[in-house]
Amino acid sequence: MTVNLSGCTPFYTELSLAIAAALASGTHRDRHLLLLHERLREIEQCQATVQAGADRLQTAARSMDIRYRSLLRSLVSTPARTPLGIAAKFSIACAMDGQFEAAQLAPAGPAGCHVFVSVFLDILAQAQLIPAPRLDRPQ
Repeated sequence: MTVNLSGCTPFYTELSLAIAAALASGTHRDRHLLLLHERLREIEQCQATVQAGADRLQTAARSMDIRYRSLLRSLVSTPARTPLGIAAKFSIACAMDGQFEAAQLAPAGPAGCHVFVSVFLDILAQAQLIPAPRLDRPQ
């Protein structure tokens, strides 16, 4: 199971920049949560590398899966205190379920769960974590 957050651009690029700036400040109230988010992104990148490797790397893949699940448990049990912390948690949830891609590419059109993605992006725009208005929204 991988999160595949990197496929959520340009939204994810904006969110990543906001997270990086918050972590650089060193004083963000959701620092621990943001660090978990970044660690999950690193594990996702490592998993992609391992999956492309030989069978001898299966042990490494299992070890990463254990760390991945542990990080997810920490993420679930760490409360968000700021809009950026909420964004970090919600982006992982949407990415895990493929909601970003599905909301844009669903052959039968958007489904009810895709409204969550739209609301999430609206909240981020209002919190000024991503630029508003969104260019990907149909007019």
